[in-house]
Amino acid sequence: MRSKAYVLNFENELVWVSPIINNTCINCNQPTCSKRGSPFLAANPNKLEIKCGDIVQLGTSTKAQFFQGIIALLLPIIAAAGGYLLAEPIAQLFEKTVTESMRAAGVLLCLGISTAIITIITRSKLNLSKPLIVSILQKNITN
Repeated sequence: MRSKAYVLNFENELVWVSPIINNTCINCNQPTCSKRGSPFLAANPNKLEIKCGDIVQLGTSTKAQFFQGIIALLLPIIAAAGGYLLAEPIAQLFEKTVTESMRAAGVLLCLGISTAIITIITRSKLNLSKPLIVSILQKNITN
């Protein structure tokens, strides 16, 4: 994640920021020509001297990126392999001979379930880690 945000307020060790949404002017740092998103909390691990009104660059920790990669890539692969392998015991449970179409159905079913799990995790309000303030793009000159 790399995005720009406008500093709104401070709360303990965290900073309230509002993302700057500028789809048309990517290199623009002016908050006046951009929309603002919903405020959220970000961490300032580098202890940068930021003030209200500053525009900052946000990033994500490498641990969070690693976890996202594991969940998004390995979970569907493991689920698909599990669906392929579970087709035979399930077919035996119903006293059927396993066929390739049953294995394919098992793969698709488990892949669908893993996709639903990933969607629920990513769409929920569960924040496993806070975005990080990486740098100051523009200082507020009025403060």
